[in-house]
Amino acid sequence: MAEKRITGVELVKVGTWEASTGPWTVTRADIAAMIDAFTAGAVRKPPIKLGHTDERFDGTPSFGFVDKLRTTNNGDALVGDLVMPAWLADAAPLHYPDRSVEAAYDFQDGAGTVWPLALTGLALLGEAAPAITSLDSLQDLVVASARKRVALTTTGAGWPDTGYRTTILIAAARRRRNQRKVL
Repeated sequence: MAEKRITGVELVKVGTWEASTGPWTVTRADIAAMIDAFTAGAVRKPPIKLGHTDERFDGTPSFGFVDKLRTTNNGDALVGDLVMPAWLADAAPLHYPDRSVEAAYDFQDGAGTVWPLALTGLALLGEAAPAITSLDSLQDLVVASARKRVALTTTGAGWPDTGYRTTILIAAARRRRNQRKVL
């Protein structure tokens, strides 16, 4: 099965965020701790899931993993590369444009070492809004990494009784994402 890598994806940013478990304050030290645990091999490469899953069900497949954790913005953001099946990498910007990390505080590895914070998984999100609202969507990342601009259009040829021209506007998706309200 062919794999694709989406590079430089923002995962976490410094700040205080309203997570499902309550307010979560992320510091530069937290980001550094996640990188340290990952680099030391204290945790396996964090699996990629489609949405957050109920912990009662452990048969959910992994759809890839997060690799090459590093910082950007002077240590204020954690980024990584998403390695996943090509079909999912192609579909994710449209169907799963956002993401949410899963992490564990005071994570104890197999050797007994306790790590202050470890990244344990990444959930790709479709309709659900992420807690960290300032992360660029995968739509934005794919557009920014494109070597040249393209406009995707159809002329309606082959569509019965239609002469309409449909243009797909990436900006419209960005507007919809930025105008979401979290209840």
